[in-house]
Amino acid sequence: MSNEGELVMFRDYQVKALSSFLNSDPRITPSNLIIQGHNGTGKSYTLRQFFETNQFLINMWLEPIELVTWKPFMQAVARVVQNKLKSVFPDEKTSEYDPLDVEEPYLLVKFLDNVFQQYGFLEEETSLFLICDGFDSLQDLDAALFHKFISLHELISQDSKIQLKFIYTVQDMAFVERYSSHCLPLIIFPRYTMEEITDILIYCRAQDLIDSDSLRQTVLHGNIKECTDDEFLGVAVNFIKLIVQAFHSYTGNDLSALNDLIDFKWDHYVSKINKENIFDPLGLYRNAIGIFLSADDSFGADFQQGDTSNLEHEATQTYELSPISKYLLIAAYVCSYLEPRYDSSIFSRKSHLKTGRISYGRRKKMETNPRYLQPSLFSIERLLAVFQAIFPVERRTERGSLASLREDSLVKANVEVFQNLAELHSLKLVATTINKNIDFLSYKVKWKVNVPWEIVNEVARSLDFDVGQYFGGYD
Repeated sequence: MSNEGELVMFRDYQVKALSSFLNSDPRITPSNLIIQGHNGTGKSYTLRQFFETNQFLINMWLEPIELVTWKPFMQAVARVVQNKLKSVFPDEKTSEYDPLDVEEPYLLVKFLDNVFQQYGFLEEETSLFLICDGFDSLQDLDAALFHKFISLHELISQDSKIQLKFIYTVQDMAFVERYSSHCLPLIIFPRYTMEEITDILIYCRAQDLIDSDSLRQTVLHGNIKECTDDEFLGVAVNFIKLIVQAFHSYTGNDLSALNDLIDFKWDHYVSKINKENIFDPLGLYRNAIGIFLSADDSFGADFQQGDTSNLEHEATQTYELSPISKYLLIAAYVCSYLEPRYDSSIFSRKSHLKTGRISYGRRKKMETNPRYLQPSLFSIERLLAVFQAIFPVERRTERGSLASLREDSLVKANVEVFQNLAELHSLKLVATTINKNIDFLSYKVKWKVNVPWEIVNEVARSLDFDVGQYFGGYD
């Protein structure tokens, strides 16, 4: 636990760094502070706990992702600053300015100057902290906007008793590197290790699981003898460890994702408990193994309960993605991992006139399993070409007839296709080299798949599509 009021686990260094940078005296507090860390690394939680412990520090929160563009973001800055000062100094009579008047950066400076001048009665200068949680998620973010914010303190009157300080939390390290020449103070939150995540989840979730109705009802209706709190704790701790071991690599050690998996799967796990295995962790694991073989993740897996005692029986999943999205995802994976020089032999119309294994072109097994490789970038043209080649098109006439020659055997790259591609991008199943203001049709935008082999293979199976045929038989 941390030394500062036991704020958070395994973040002692980060808490000490915050204590060094953040102070009510603006003369020793930097005007801008960047906190970088991937999702689930404790940035927001640590900051909230820090300010709750140090309540003498005046702070406000904004989530730019909810504000979409720079104009409502600036107006939100004006609104929260004015409202916060009114709540901190409720007895002071001050004028109220309209935040909607802030439509340009220079108007934000004017607004803040007018507000701060009303607090000239303060005896000492005071820091006012504004936390922009997830600043790099602002959709309309550009370099010029961030430059204006980090220089805002230079434009506001230096005679003011209130000094506004910005704290930006960001996920993308490239965002930090883009502004490295400004030498802004930076605190990095590294990913938790598997052991650290396990300890955190046991500390935060074990008691919740023990107190859940599903566990109590199972014990009550399953003719299981009354368990002690330590025995209940053992069941919960073992479940958390199994979740982390099964899914930590899948989630990238994302604490939030693992926490969601615990919520999704706990009731399923408890349903497998009986009087024979409640004190036998290995027996309980065997009975509930299907729970740990697949993820009920956000892009549509719906775990179906069934008999999992036969380990050869594979858990089935149903995906909420449309067929077009599924084939686009498969095409993206093929483009990321298959060399372009094989496209003509594998996907051309002539190859489909052949029969047998040769119809798939090169069948030599790849030297390295694709799951161990990094995805390569590809263009939108190649993605659509592969998608057209693998997407099944229903023929209305008999194959080989004269009428069939007039039918187009390829699906059109229509609006629906691009809508499904946009959905895959919003779900982060495919990624691009450009993060903001994406023009999907631009030749400058390069794409890559953002999911592992296991997921693509599972999606392909839901379509009864053998994606392994393009990689020499990997399952």
